[in-house]
Amino acid sequence: MQYSDSEPRQRTASSPGDAQQNAQNPAFTENLHAQLGHMVWEAGSKQIKDSFNAYGRIDYFRPYFDVEPKQVRDRLFQSFIPKLPTTVTYDLYGPSMVVLTMVAFLLLNMKSGGYTTQDGTLIGSAMVSCFAAWIIMSTVISTMCYVVNVDVGFVHTISLVGYSMTSHCLVLLLTAIYHPSHDHMYFFGLLLLFCFPSALRMGMYFASKTRDPAHKLTVIAVCVGIHLLYLIYLHFGFHVMVEELDEMLGESPNVIKAAISATNASA
Repeated sequence: MQYSDSEPRQRTASSPGDAQQNAQNPAFTENLHAQLGHMVWEAGSKQIKDSFNAYGRIDYFRPYFDVEPKQVRDRLFQSFIPKLPTTVTYDLYGPSMVVLTMVAFLLLNMKSGGYTTQDGTLIGSAMVSCFAAWIIMSTVISTMCYVVNVDVGFVHTISLVGYSMTSHCLVLLLTAIYHPSHDHMYFFGLLLLFCFPSALRMGMYFASKTRDPAHKLTVIAVCVGIHLLYLIYLHFGFHVMVEELDEMLGESPNVIKAAISATNASA
């Protein structure tokens, strides 16, 4: 059958009544509820999976913090004995407490030296310096172990470095209690008496795990050097960095006020 051009074309157009009819249709409403329920189920499942993954990550670190106080005490004392240990057990609870203690002793050392800064500058700088040094020294030693084929894992390394920093805490405490004004021989004496044996013990352990005997001396030298240089930095350079940071933070509000005043004057 053929239609002429004069015949009008039939078109179907949706009206608001059709949308209202679809909304009142039981099948449409049931389909909408099913889609909403599926979306809620997917969101809830994703949240539960994320929670389980987070709990799994916490469970991964839990064995490293499950340690008795007696074990931590023994490891603290053993960190000062410069002998090759047969077996070294490791954890992260003891090193974390050592680093926090070092932050407190560093603040005590700065206060006893008469250094005054703005609120929060000294505490924040001490926290960042101690924890960053712990991580950086562990990373450097772990990288060296990888290069010279030392069979020691990173968690083991970070535990040994943390316990070795007990000697830093002791030296910081003793220098805070007493330190001559213009003589640093007392500090260097404490450095050799407490820090050198602790660093030597750490270096000897890493050297014992080296596959190539020619690298043993290099491993010991790197461990001892990093360990001693950080405490020397804390004694001679940390207060300079804190004072410069305090001056920068103190000048910032004045610079901002001057810029605002100049803007208002030009306007």
